[in-house]
Parts: sequence; C-alpha cells; structure tokens
Amino acid sequence: MYINIKYTNKYILCRNKTMTQLEMIKMLDFLESNSVWTFDISFVCAYFKTSHRQNIKIVLSRFVKNGLIERIARNLYANPRAKSRPYYILEHIASTLRHKTTTYLSLESVLSEEGLISQMPNRLIFISKNRSQIFRTPYGIIEFVYTKTKLEDLHKDCYYDKKRGIYIANTQKAISDIYRHNRSIDLYEEQLIKGV
Repeated sequence: MYINIKYTNKYILCRNKTMTQLEMIKMLDFLESNSVWTFDISFVCAYFKTSHRQNIKIVLSRFVKNGLIERIARNLYANPRAKSRPYYILEHIASTLRHKTTTYLSLESVLSEEGLISQMPNRLIFISKNRSQIFRTPYGIIEFVYTKTKLEDLHKDCYYDKKRGIYIANTQKAISDIYRHNRSIDLYEEQLIKGV
C-alpha cells in the first residue's frame, strides 16, 4: 500500500500542541511494538496529552483520507500496516466494540456454522447486554442484539473459543435465541423439515 507522507505538515490539537504525520507513525509503531492493532480517540488523546477530542477527530479524519490509518467504526481506528492484525479480524473488532464478557456469538451465525440453516449470514451476530446496533466495518458487518438476560447468566450454555477470542452459544442456545429474539425462523424450520 502506498502512503503519501508529508512529515512537515503540522495539525493543531490545541493552542500549545500540534501533531505531525511522523508523530502519528511513531504512535502506531508504539502500538505495534505492544501487538496492538486498533486504537480509539481516548488513547490518542492520552498519548498526545490533550483533551481536545474534536480536534483529534479532525486530524484523524485527515489521516484516514491519506491512508495512514483506517476508520473501523465511530471513534475506532486501525493501523493498516500492522503485522499484529489478528487472524479473526471481525471477532477482534466485535470484542473491541463491546467487551467479550457482555456478548456471545449466536443466532444465525451459530446456526449457519452448525449447518442448521442453508444460508450463510453476511455478518457476525452477537447477543449483547448493551443496546442493539449494527456496525459496518471495512472487514464486514457486526450486529449486536440486545438481551434482557442477567449478566451472571449470559454465558450459560456458551463456550469460550480461544482462537477467535469470543464466547459462542451452543447449538440449543442459538436455537432458543432465534425464537426468544423474534428472528426469522423460516430458514431454520425449513432445514428442520428437510431433516425429518
């Protein structure tokens, strides 16, 4: 990937602070040395010791346009040249957007992986203790579906996949979830009839 870098361009963060592309590259290299691929605005503010979040957003937007960094989601960015980028990128992003202790993979994602529905969803679908939300990232779509389940019961009938770094519902829980969360059951029931 070709990146046009103008090292002398200075971007104003506040009255006494500026940021150059070279300084941003140093920050990215610092993250890379710690095997960190993604970062948020709060980290950038802390790294450059400024509380001017709006100015940071403007600067980051410029760096996205010239290809130095990638925008993953609102306030979440990534280093496109990072060697520490994980194999299971979408799962990693999901765990960054919502802490893995508050989510688990379920619904059509699990049913498709288990061969219980014929179609593969175009997204990873998680049950979440936080509000329902869809994130369209450069690497694919992540959907979070809100549940009223108590946090202490959230991972009951789930297992932790170390490679993917997420909790995953077992088959029966994923089936229960599609009914509980009023998902389209046509594909599942169609496959069920075929199996009879």
